[in-house]
Amino acid sequence: MNTSGIRHPSLGTFFGAIGAVMGCLALIVSLSSRADALPSHPLIHRGDIAPGAVTARAIAPGAVRAKALAKGAVTRKALGREAVSAAALGKGAVGAADLADDAVTSRSLAPGSVYGGSLGPMTFHSKTIADLDAVAANPEWTSSNTEAVNCALGERVMLPSFSFTNPGNREVAPLEVHPYSNGDANGVSGQITSNSGGTATAEIGALCLK
Repeated sequence: MNTSGIRHPSLGTFFGAIGAVMGCLALIVSLSSRADALPSHPLIHRGDIAPGAVTARAIAPGAVRAKALAKGAVTRKALGREAVSAAALGKGAVGAADLADDAVTSRSLAPGSVYGGSLGPMTFHSKTIADLDAVAANPEWTSSNTEAVNCALGERVMLPSFSFTNPGNREVAPLEVHPYSNGDANGVSGQITSNSGGTATAEIGALCLK
């Protein structure tokens, strides 16, 4: 057979083909390494989300914590009824200025949580009731004038008090002791009756809240 017409490839052509194959392998390995380095889930940034796109139903319980919220991000309108319990509030977190009118009712108060001393400073005012009886130990008892002691301007009466500072011959008795309110004036009024011949003395008092 005559083979003189067949041309054999040169060494340059042979090694060039091998280089092309190796280059393709290197490209495949490089692309595979980059694919492995990418996260398994796509990253979503804040700017990728339209306003209102994420609602409360789309957020798992406990997914958003306090550190993730900007100051003032959660307003009163965003809170459901009874969403914030007493245990979630820090001491002094809610002041008087934060409460709406009639927001705290008697049902909201624990027993013994509100007493006179917790409401503000208290003051005490008193007045003497004179014994007007003329003759002691006779069949006729004499009523005194009705006396009144007022709280100061801007104060409110809390409790009345009454006592005999001098009982005379002990034939004395109170007729009335009660708090009153008349416009801006409020306090305590009282009256006694006596058969002590003018020797007895009584006193009424008003415990007032400033």
